[in-house]
Amino acid sequence: MIDNSIQGNATWEKKFLRFVVSGLLFFVVTMPFRYYFGMMEVTEIRPAAALPPFFGMVYGFWGALGCAVANLVADMLSGYSIGMSLASFPIQLLIGILPYLLWYGIPAWGEKKPSFPKMDTTAHVVKYMLIILLDSLLTTFLLGVVMKVFGITEIFSQTTLMMFWNNLGFSYMLGLPLFTLIAFWQGRRFSLNERMILIFLILAVLAASLTGIASWREASVVSGELVYLWNRIYTNVIVTLNVFMLVEILFLVYMEKKITVPIERLAHIANGYVQIEKKELNSQKFTEACQPYLGDRTEVGDLAKSYVRMITDLDIYMEHLTKITAEKERIGAELNVATHIQSSMLPGIFPAFPERKEFEIYATMNPAKEIGGDFYDFFMVDDRHLAVVMADVSGKGVPAALFMVIGKTLIKDHTQPERSLGEVFASVNNLLCDSNKEGLFITAFEGVLDLVTGDFSYVNAGHEVPYMCKGGQGFEPYKVKPGFVLAGMEDMSYTEGNVRLEPGDKIFLYTDGVPEATNAAEKLYGKERLYHILNCNKEVPPQALLAKVKDDVDRFVGEAAQFDDITMLCLEYRGQRDNEVAE
Repeated sequence: MIDNSIQGNATWEKKFLRFVVSGLLFFVVTMPFRYYFGMMEVTEIRPAAALPPFFGMVYGFWGALGCAVANLVADMLSGYSIGMSLASFPIQLLIGILPYLLWYGIPAWGEKKPSFPKMDTTAHVVKYMLIILLDSLLTTFLLGVVMKVFGITEIFSQTTLMMFWNNLGFSYMLGLPLFTLIAFWQGRRFSLNERMILIFLILAVLAASLTGIASWREASVVSGELVYLWNRIYTNVIVTLNVFMLVEILFLVYMEKKITVPIERLAHIANGYVQIEKKELNSQKFTEACQPYLGDRTEVGDLAKSYVRMITDLDIYMEHLTKITAEKERIGAELNVATHIQSSMLPGIFPAFPERKEFEIYATMNPAKEIGGDFYDFFMVDDRHLAVVMADVSGKGVPAALFMVIGKTLIKDHTQPERSLGEVFASVNNLLCDSNKEGLFITAFEGVLDLVTGDFSYVNAGHEVPYMCKGGQGFEPYKVKPGFVLAGMEDMSYTEGNVRLEPGDKIFLYTDGVPEATNAAEKLYGKERLYHILNCNKEVPPQALLAKVKDDVDRFVGEAAQFDDITMLCLEYRGQRDNEVAE
């Protein structure tokens, strides 16, 4: 079966190029040796003898034809008779064609189908050596017959023996390395086994070359007859080369069986296993592929056992990871629902009290990715009193969210008409302490505005101080005496404060997520920047003011992640209408 990749689909241009390249290289190598290393009338030292089998195996018929034509031209230029040159032409063609037919016609041992010639296994090396041996024997015999016909020498003579040694030796010493050059030219990756073969080939060629040099020096002293001299040199070179090759093949067969090929197969198995983008992992198939090597008492066996243990552990890990991932997705979905529930508990319909003209109020909360404990609230205590709350629970997650719900509910339930806000926070504090097993606490600010008089009573439990804009003079931080946080310690007292608001005055409440917003350079937004943006927009209504502040915070933070809730509330007091009568 002939490999169609060599000739079958090649264009005529490629075939001609192969013919020309093969012929030129053969001619360039042949002519210098023919002029300077001639032995007798029709033969010389011929390194070019390695080229016809090589180009025949690589380029097929066109490579063999190129070498045969180049040899014919060289014979004519060298003064050989026309009859002798033409008679040897088909034999020269056969030197290249026969290796091609044998290589692609007979699979190597353990090979189902012949492939492009590569010296990557000992089976391929042995196959090449046997092909060259057969090729050298046949073509030498045929050339001997031609020389016998033309009266040059006998079929079996020192001349034909030298031709046989020449073809065999150079095809071994030069032909094998030439296939390595082809692999380099193709950019093919060398396997571990191929590198081992290459190293031993180089050692064998080096040993044979040194033997040839030593034999030449010795034989040149004993005899001056060139044919006898070179036959002796060739004999020593071929014997040395074949001894090295025999030892090499025996060693490489052992290496292929026990080390190099098993390692390559294990690497291939592992590579196929990790390509999870194509197919799902198949641990059973992987384990079965490793099975033949588990009994080896070598490093390969240890490696195979380690692979199997690794796959077993990996399967267990993947199973656990799948469960954990599913659980995380479930928890994430539940937390997402919890976040929506938390947000829905806060007043979110604006205008909140469209029938009331005495004030305008607006609030926002932009939660971080994780559930937090920020909350705001506003509600009518009675017909003339509006309560506002801004608070922040310590910690994150579900415990903080649940504690927020409790705190918000208790503050709203205990805020009653005629009841001091200090008493409200004192009662709420004790109740929170009783149910605070997680050790959480709440910073909170609550204020109650008398919509008739503008009196604003407030209490602060460790929260951020509010900003007030009075008389259109601009926002300023209002110095509020801070009390102790809620749920921090039982029986704490809280002091109520009072301030009178005039129509047009505003109060801005917020949590620490605003001044502590952090950009990529890990710089804080800060209260100075907050102070600046508030006063740049002191005339705008509450909703627009909160939007301006949020835009400024976003510009400052940029692409950095938001780590805390950003909660804000703005209340503008507009006063009692002229036609309303205070109750």
